[in-house]
Parts: sequence; structure tokens; C-alpha cells
Amino acid sequence: MVERYYVVIRYLVNDIDLGLVAGRCVNILHGVLLSKKNQYSGIGVSFPKWSNSSLGNEIAFVSYDRHALDYLTQQPYFEMMMNEKIFLISNVNTVPKELPEVSFRRNQNIAKCFTGEKRRRLQRAKRRAEERGEIFEPVKVHQSREVELFHSVFMNSKKSGQKFLLHIQRYPSPDIFIETYNSYGFSTNRSHQGTVPDLSSLT
Repeated sequence: MVERYYVVIRYLVNDIDLGLVAGRCVNILHGVLLSKKNQYSGIGVSFPKWSNSSLGNEIAFVSYDRHALDYLTQQPYFEMMMNEKIFLISNVNTVPKELPEVSFRRNQNIAKCFTGEKRRRLQRAKRRAEERGEIFEPVKVHQSREVELFHSVFMNSKKSGQKFLLHIQRYPSPDIFIETYNSYGFSTNRSHQGTVPDLSSLT
């Protein structure tokens, strides 16, 4: 099997907002993956210190292309955080083959459980109905959703300037699914099934 590589970023500040700083790291990855200046793709995100209570104080990136990881960690934000002694960034290492696989999955359905998201969806449905010349008549649906453990990553859209959340869940995986991540480095409920090695025993 082709070798995979990983790099780990540890947050050195104890009282740091884990969801916020993880979001900034994921934003950098997102920018790299969408940039027309490079050809890098297939980089997955892992949280080696994930627990029931938090994302943990580390974020890792995994890829079959070690040069992609080198390029990513040389981005100005990461270099600044290293210089300020807020981040400790490891070398790019080879993933041991005996590690189990996990999936860090973005679940967009979780957002539907929150009042703000429900309000935005209603406003969007109303606007679309009016554009079609129809009368908007919302139907109240009372249902409770049971949601498994998740943690949230705080994001900023460069295009719209809006803030939003990525709701992430962690699942074990019996197999390796290669490089099928979304543009934030996560798997999804549908089209992206990429997995990453469980790095919790290494960091």
C-alpha cells in the first residue's frame, strides 16, 4: 500500500478556544485546496486528542503527498503561530500501517436542530415561494432529533464574510477510503467518505 503522511499541530496555550483555533487551521487548509496556484488535494483533517468533552488541543493533517503537507504548514498563519510560540508543528511523518482508521465527518443535518438555522431555512423557503409567485404557508413539524456526540469548528467565509459552524462527528472505520474529503478536509454523510488514521496513540 502507498505510504501516507501526517503532520500534527499542537496548541501550546492552555486557555485557547479549541473550536475557534481549529476553525482557523481548517480555513487555511480550505484556502490551499481551493487555490488555483497549486495542484494539491486529498488532505484530510484529524483530531488526535478528540474526547467526549472537546476537540482536543491538537489538529493533524493527513495526505499521500508529503509535499502538500509541507506546503500547507509553510502558510504564513502557521509560521506566525509557530514564531509566537502558540503552535508547535511536528515534522511530516509516515503513518504507521497498523493504526486503525477513523472518519471525521461533517454532519450538516445537526444545524437543522438549532433555532437560528430553522429561522434561516424558513426565510429562504419564503423567499423562494415569493419568487415563484406562490403564497408561503409554513407547516409546523414537531419532531425531536437524537444527535450523537459532536463538536463544532468555527469558520469564517472569505467570500461572504459570514460566520458559520462545521459540526463534526467521529466514527471508527473498518477500511481505508482514499482521499475523498470535502474542501474542508472532512468526510460527509453522502459523497465524501475519506478516512484518516487514528493518531491518538502517537501524539
